[in-house]
Amino acid sequence: MTDPNPPRQRDEQQEEKWYEKTPYQILLFVVGIAFFGLVLGLILDWYIGPKNSTQKKDLVQALGLITAGVAGAVGIYFTWRSQRLTRQAQEENQRNTLAQLKNAEKQLRLSQQSQEDNQRNTQEQLEQARNELDITRQGQITERFTRAIDQLGETDDNGEPKLELRLGGIYALERIAKDSPEKDYSTVMEVLTAYARQNSSTPSKGTNETTDHKEPRKELRADIKAVLDVVGRRQEDRVPEEHRVPPDFRAINLSNTILSSVNLRGANLSEANLRVAALSGANLSEANLFGANLTDANLYEADLRGSVLVTADLSGAYPIWVLATAFAAYGNVREYRSRV
Repeated sequence: MTDPNPPRQRDEQQEEKWYEKTPYQILLFVVGIAFFGLVLGLILDWYIGPKNSTQKKDLVQALGLITAGVAGAVGIYFTWRSQRLTRQAQEENQRNTLAQLKNAEKQLRLSQQSQEDNQRNTQEQLEQARNELDITRQGQITERFTRAIDQLGETDDNGEPKLELRLGGIYALERIAKDSPEKDYSTVMEVLTAYARQNSSTPSKGTNETTDHKEPRKELRADIKAVLDVVGRRQEDRVPEEHRVPPDFRAINLSNTILSSVNLRGANLSEANLRVAALSGANLSEANLFGANLTDANLYEADLRGSVLVTADLSGAYPIWVLATAFAAYGNVREYRSRV
């Protein structure tokens, strides 16, 4: 840090203050008293003109007393002056210290205010970036949703569904439901279940699996099977409770189809056509099967815990012990009116 005063001015200040140093002040005091005593002695000697030794002795004593008194007065003056200067220096130091403290407090306050402003600006920038990111993300999800919906309606030149494109749309909707559980989960579930209800009446091919009830069961069409798989592996624990919706398969036609190990837990299957369906190992716990047609259905190892079977048609459904266990354990037997 450089001194703002030039060298010559600093030298002048040092020369002007040399006499304020204590050794020089003592020397000046002694020389001044001695000079004062000498001059006073000469004046008194000239004025009085002592003639004998007694008069000279009295003159010297008087000169000593006067000189001592003057020296004492000068000492008192310098002492008072020194105390005053010391007090002024202390007061000046206190003022400087107080000014420095106020300046430091002001600087600290300005620094804190600057930090708070920076934090607010940073928070606002982060919030703005978050909002822009959310808008961009929602726009991307909307675009993906629209494209997936378009894929669900894809057909070839003969009007037959393009299953490979429809499967892509179904799995794209599943990804959207996982990426946006709060805003899009319920919509995706409603779209997929509506698609399954509208397109479930045309199983794709027959199989060699036959039943005691004379008709072969058929494989589900790939897109319907994909919907059931997506619904079965839904992750509701990631979805806020107010956005959860039970899968809506009301009046769906899944007759004569293979639904082994399908997961339809909690689904609404009221009035569904599950006649001769192979539901072995299926999870139908807490499902609403009100008025469903389960005639000749294979329910081997199916989980019917907590399901609603009011007015369901279970004529010929087997094995009967699965139904009996479900009724005895979960109390639906009071409302059960099947035609077994």
